[in-house]
Amino acid sequence: MFGLMTAEFMSLLGNQVAAVAIPILVLQFTHSPLITGIAAAGNIVPIILSAILGGSAIDRLGAWRMSVTADLLSCASVLALPLSYLYLDHVSPVLLFILVFLGALFDPTGISARQTLVPVLAKLSGRSLDKINSWRGGLENGADFVGPVVGVALIGIVGTLNTFFVDGVSFLLCAVIVAATVPGDRQKPSLKDDRAGLAGVSFVFKNSQLRSLAVVGMIAGFVILPFLGLLLPVLATQKFGSTTLLGICLSAFGLSATVGAISFSSLSRKCSRSLIYYGGLFVTGSSLILSALATNKYEVILSAAFAGLLLGAGNPLQQTILQEATPGPIAGRVFTSLTALHFIGGPFGLLAAGFLTQFTNVDTVLLSGGGVLILLAGSGWCFLPLLRADQHSGS
Repeated sequence: MFGLMTAEFMSLLGNQVAAVAIPILVLQFTHSPLITGIAAAGNIVPIILSAILGGSAIDRLGAWRMSVTADLLSCASVLALPLSYLYLDHVSPVLLFILVFLGALFDPTGISARQTLVPVLAKLSGRSLDKINSWRGGLENGADFVGPVVGVALIGIVGTLNTFFVDGVSFLLCAVIVAATVPGDRQKPSLKDDRAGLAGVSFVFKNSQLRSLAVVGMIAGFVILPFLGLLLPVLATQKFGSTTLLGICLSAFGLSATVGAISFSSLSRKCSRSLIYYGGLFVTGSSLILSALATNKYEVILSAAFAGLLLGAGNPLQQTILQEATPGPIAGRVFTSLTALHFIGGPFGLLAAGFLTQFTNVDTVLLSGGGVLILLAGSGWCFLPLLRADQHSGS
């Protein structure tokens, strides 16, 4: 289990370095929030496609094999962006979208493959899913904290383009760690069920708890992904004129989310699942509003930290519900499908936020997004409750 969690941390660390480097690179070259939104959308679309292709590949070829393969392919594909800027005279918005898309294409499959391995490894370790997912969530959000610091430091030391080469190394390390330390069936499984990848989506919407997570997640992703991938970079680099501020804000968000994730095991014994999940959305929505009203850098940092405070506990909660509700033979498809559904609103949110920020201002977009999350939290609490495994039949 330790090897798997270490590999997850390395891969997520690389993703967070890219999360800092990509918007800074695009804003430096174009000064356009709209084009930055287009580039950020290229980082999200592969997650949606993973519901169709990645989940079926995991169930057919095996989670261990797909984890290693996906990270090796990610290592190669992420290098396309810096190489293009080094050897091409001009990188158009369309080419930029394609390059970012290729860099992120294999990430979702690798992440979902490692998630699929968790229940078996948890049984081998003799520990509960709540505790394992609390640890995993802490490491994931720890990567959210450390990654931006590493990203800003690398950009300052070696430059934005060279930072992407370091990003590729993180995926290579992830593949090596899984191959060397994680046990698994390395033979091709004999999966006779050849249903399309969308069977995972069908399963999600037939299960009441997963359906609630999917519906709320789609709307939340429309707001939260633009906040982290576009609005916060614009707020930091254009309104306050500081690249370092972006790294600090993302790290503050990651640190508070880490605290929330680590606290999940304890919170789950004291609070309802609905309070943890929808409380996180309410707090995040409030933080977006506060960031719009911020008048100095310190207020922006505090707002970013406030945004992740309870939201971090929502990730291990979601993983626990997934692992409770999903049969092993279709776990890969269901995990990737729910992830894809959560991200499906992201590209539209990024494009809308980019357009509105370009022609209005970032504060107006932040205020609107915060209001949407607060309304979503209230509606979900009233109409889409999240119950423990012993409180519902699972359908």
